[in-house]
Amino acid sequence: MKKIFKATFLLAAAAGLFSCSMDLRQPGAIDTENAMSSIQDAQNLRRGLYVNFRGAAAGGFVTYSEIQSDLFQATSGYGNNYGSFFRWDFTSSDEPGVWSSCYGVIANANFFIENAENILNGNSEEFSEEDRANLQLYLGEAYFFRAYFHYELAVRFCKPYGAATTSPETDFGIPYVTVYHPTAERDNYPSRGTLAATYEHINEDLDVAESYITTTGSVGSMWLTQDAVDAFRSRVYLNMGDYSKVIEYAEPLVSSNRYPLVQTSSDFSAMWVNDSGSECIMMLDASNESNNQPSSYDAMYISYQASNSEYRPGYLPTQGVVDILLEFDGDFRATQFLAQRLVTEPYGTATVYIMNKFPGNPALFSEGMSDGQSNYLHKNKPFRIAEVYLNLAEAYAASNQNGLASNILNTLRAARISGYSPAYSQSAVMDEIKDERARELIGEGFRLWDLKRWGDPVVRAAAQDPGIMINDAALTGTVSDDIRFLWPIPKAETDANPNIAGEQNPGY
Repeated sequence: MKKIFKATFLLAAAAGLFSCSMDLRQPGAIDTENAMSSIQDAQNLRRGLYVNFRGAAAGGFVTYSEIQSDLFQATSGYGNNYGSFFRWDFTSSDEPGVWSSCYGVIANANFFIENAENILNGNSEEFSEEDRANLQLYLGEAYFFRAYFHYELAVRFCKPYGAATTSPETDFGIPYVTVYHPTAERDNYPSRGTLAATYEHINEDLDVAESYITTTGSVGSMWLTQDAVDAFRSRVYLNMGDYSKVIEYAEPLVSSNRYPLVQTSSDFSAMWVNDSGSECIMMLDASNESNNQPSSYDAMYISYQASNSEYRPGYLPTQGVVDILLEFDGDFRATQFLAQRLVTEPYGTATVYIMNKFPGNPALFSEGMSDGQSNYLHKNKPFRIAEVYLNLAEAYAASNQNGLASNILNTLRAARISGYSPAYSQSAVMDEIKDERARELIGEGFRLWDLKRWGDPVVRAAAQDPGIMINDAALTGTVSDDIRFLWPIPKAETDANPNIAGEQNPGY
């Protein structure tokens, strides 16, 4: 089983090793009585939460769902990496560690919240007024992270909130954990609750985060800002189908022009190759030091073998994805995200398009690499203004404001496509938005949840070259009739938690 991310858990260090990781104090992990006795302690704990967040902005949190979606076909040399998700035949024993990883971070966030609130509500002499102001900001960040990781669980393990076939008041949510328990008493383990309660808690935590995170947004910020919170809220409300709220949070971000869309192919390339930070509401810190490496977005998309100068990717974009990216002449994304290469696989060779969106930032390559071999690492970009444009366009379209939806969509396209001129009926704008999300967000972990939200099936287009491909069409059903749109709660969890044992998702 692949690990979702490799991070330094400052408190729940062994969370993924416990059969149930929900908010348990790990014996001997840290002296909890003195864990936040100074502002330096708080800053160290804060950095740990950011490391956790950075791990969730790429790696398995992204790649498992992307490979499960309709964007990629496996090559004959994929080695069964992500295989059960690619084939849609995973079981409760195959859950890739998202569940335990998320609850491990939630434990850290709850520990921070508990201690920070005790300090802010008390009269600790170790904390000056400036320290207390900083601690309040860090507290807002902890509330944000608690909401964020519960949301990551909800989109995977629950029905889509706003779907016609979903009943939020009765359908299962996920256990929303807000207390850091001192013992591992099985009777205290939470049940799933309802989907409505899950999202209510997420938004309550984001309300608190919004009130405490007062930092003004800036391009490429490595820390949470007001704009990052707003961008995430537009994502949450889009998944809920609350379009007026999406507009409330997304429109001011777009109209502020604090994150101007790049206008040239070279600037677009610099954003993806060199992590320029342009258009990024948030871009997380990284260096080429081994202890400060980000998680990679790469899922064997390139796999260049320097020893024999061969490309051996495990996954390639489908022919349908290639066609969408090549639809408009002068599309910067086609130039950057696709690269024609001779690919070598066990069944032969073929010249095909590889996915080149994440080639690796040379500044993050390992030191001493004389041949420039890429490690496919980039500074992770959890919130980009392009996503907010697309969230806003979809909210307008879903609210029958097709003119406004087209204006937003066309503004984004004009920045991406040299000489772009709209040539579609406004009544078809939602279909255009769906294609645009595939073009813009490919590889960033959105596609499966988009299809799930729309109620669209996952049916992969044909492989670019069947001679070197597996060519799996995935399925013919939608979220209403295929169980694997909802991931299984891991078996270790249902075995350990008596209050969740009867609440497994159907079919597992």
